[in-house]
Amino acid sequence: MSNNPYYDKELFKRIAEEDASAYQTVFELYYDKLHFNALKFLKSEFWAEEIVQEVFLELWDDRKKLVEIESPAAWMYRMVSNKCFNLLRRQEREMRIQYYIQLSKKTANDCQQNGYDFNLIRRLVLEAISKLPDQQRRIFLLRQEDGLSYKEIAQHLGISPNTVHTHLARSIQSVRNYLLVHGNFNFWIFFIIFFECL
Repeated sequence: MSNNPYYDKELFKRIAEEDASAYQTVFELYYDKLHFNALKFLKSEFWAEEIVQEVFLELWDDRKKLVEIESPAAWMYRMVSNKCFNLLRRQEREMRIQYYIQLSKKTANDCQQNGYDFNLIRRLVLEAISKLPDQQRRIFLLRQEDGLSYKEIAQHLGISPNTVHTHLARSIQSVRNYLLVHGNFNFWIFFIIFFECL
């Protein structure tokens, strides 16, 4: 850090006024430190560089807003951390999707071999979801389709994370019961696969 928040604020103010030399100064002061921080999170030179470059691009693109930032250093570190977490979560989700795509292909074959209609199971799962109360369905889809965390869903809907957890637990129970009534226990097992890749 420059160890001078007043100086950093002045630099941000100048950047907001389109002062390219102030932008260059911030870049020189913080690039290596932010890169080191990103590298600790990601363990990847490539992605650490990408994240930090993205932060500096956003810094310039959104420069008009910089005058509102009280602690520029903390703001930049937070931006890097958030982008690192988002990247890791996205990579994990992509890996899970790839895994479940392969698993669903195998399951489709198993369904056919065991006389189960794969499309019927999928239709029943979607029917079960459509029958959930509005709030439960909204939370369920935010979690499964958008990949939001409990905290993010809570912030998005203006409710507590505990309420999100309760609604998700109830929605899963409802889907389970629907599948047990309209199918059989094996349908519930297959739902575990669909649950991650709907």
